[in-house]
Amino acid sequence: MKKIILSLAFLFSIAFAQSQNLIRFYQNAKVGYKDPITNEVIVQPDYYAGSEFKDGVALVLQNNKRGFINNKGEVIIPFMYDDASLFFDGIAKVMKNGKYGYIDLKNNTVIPFQFEFADDFANGLARVKQNGKYGFINRDGKTVIECKYTNAYNFSEGLAAVHETKWGFINSAGVIVIPMKYDNAYFFKNGEALVIEGSKKFYINTNGKFLREAEDPEEHEREEMGRK
Repeated sequence: MKKIILSLAFLFSIAFAQSQNLIRFYQNAKVGYKDPITNEVIVQPDYYAGSEFKDGVALVLQNNKRGFINNKGEVIIPFMYDDASLFFDGIAKVMKNGKYGYIDLKNNTVIPFQFEFADDFANGLARVKQNGKYGFINRDGKTVIECKYTNAYNFSEGLAAVHETKWGFINSAGVIVIPMKYDNAYFFKNGEALVIEGSKKFYINTNGKFLREAEDPEEHEREEMGRK
């Protein structure tokens, strides 16, 4: 019985290790991947850059083109894209021939290559750019907020900062819920967002009400880095 238990534990440990995402490592300025349990090199350090694994898939760079590998080190999506992001719920943004679109894990195009810029999905919507203006699409590729803004940032806590002549906030239906009156605006986090109006820097809540002044003069710079 003891031997059976040990054998089952060993088999379980192998299955567990195989199910885990590989760990990225660097050697001679290149990226490879190791087994998280045994530390065995599974993917040789042959890539110029590589992401951490997410849901069993990693984004890697080879000869200035981006592709994807699985936990076995197999290339599951060829090195054919000029830009790409990680997969989120089975969809990744990618760029080729100067246009962005979205693919699935089988490299099928699920949203056509038609955008000058595209971002990852956040709160079910993705920021895209067409004809020099920003708007938002859903996961079916349908435009739910018209590309009419000179600038925009991703949704956070149900709101997105958008810019025409000034910055304000819209909801997921495209309705302006906080007026376009700010010289700059940032993401909502924990119910508050930093905004700039003239020389004043302060926080507002999701109703646009004043909360407090920004005491740290470099606070807005950190917010700026966080929203890119």
